[in-house]
Amino acid sequence: MKKNTVTLLSLSAIFGLGAVYVANNWLMQSTAPELKVDELQVAVISAPVTTGTIIDAKHFTMQAWPRDLVPDTAVFNREAIMGKVATEALYPGDIVRMERLADKGEGSALASLIEENMRAITIRVDDVVGVAGFLLPGNRVDILNTFKTNNKTQTEIVLSNVRVLAIDQSAENNESKPKVVRAVTVEVSLNQAEALMNARSRGTVQLALRNPIDKSAPAPVEVAKLPEPIAAPAKVAAPAPVVRVVNAKVDVIRGTEQESVQIKL
Repeated sequence: MKKNTVTLLSLSAIFGLGAVYVANNWLMQSTAPELKVDELQVAVISAPVTTGTIIDAKHFTMQAWPRDLVPDTAVFNREAIMGKVATEALYPGDIVRMERLADKGEGSALASLIEENMRAITIRVDDVVGVAGFLLPGNRVDILNTFKTNNKTQTEIVLSNVRVLAIDQSAENNESKPKVVRAVTVEVSLNQAEALMNARSRGTVQLALRNPIDKSAPAPVEVAKLPEPIAAPAKVAAPAPVVRVVNAKVDVIRGTEQESVQIKL
C-alpha cells in the first residue's frame, strides 16, 4: 500500500472520529435534562454573543435551574430562541431573556435593533466629534449644533439622550480601547431626524457622551434678561387758569351823555 494512501486513510479516520465526538457532544448538550419538581428547563448562553448576532444552536444550551432563580421572561424552549437577534452582549452563564432578543428583520442585523417607530441615521464624525473614540454601541449622547447668526457664534442642544446603534459598520460593544471612527449611527424618531438634518445643514454637530445612569433632561439655557426700560414720567396736567376779577367798570350812555359806573365785586 502506498504511503499517500495510508496517510489519507489515517486522516479520514481522525476526521471521522472528530465528527462523531462533536456530534455526540452536541446531542448531549441538546438533550433535555431530567428535571426535579422545583426546577425548570431554561436556555443558558454557552458562548459569548455580541450585539447583533443571530442566535444559533452553538450559542446556548438547555439547562435545569431552580424555579425560584428563573426570571419570568426566560426562554424555556429551543424554538423560541433560534434565529433571534441579540440586542445586547450576552455572556456564558447568562439565562436568555426575551427582552434581550429581537426578531430577525429583512436586511442587516442592525435593522432588528431599531425600536418600533424609530429610525437609524448616520452622522459623519472625527476624533473630536466622536468623543475621542470613546463612543460604543449602546451609549447615550446629547447632540449639539454650532452655527453663526448675525455674525455671532451660537450653540444649541438639538437632541438629548439619543441611543448610539453602531460605530462605523459595527454594532458590537465589546471593544475595550478607544477607537476613532468616521461615522456614528444613532436611533431617532422622524421628527428628531428632521431636526438633526436641519442642524447639519446649518452648521456643525458635536456629540456629548452621557453617563448611562443619567436620565435627566439638560438644564434649559438661561438667557440674560434685558433691563426693563425706564418709564417716562407721566405728564402733569396744567392747572386750569384762575380768573380773579377785582373790580369792574361799566360805561352808561344816556343820549349824548356817557357816564362810567364803578362796580365793586
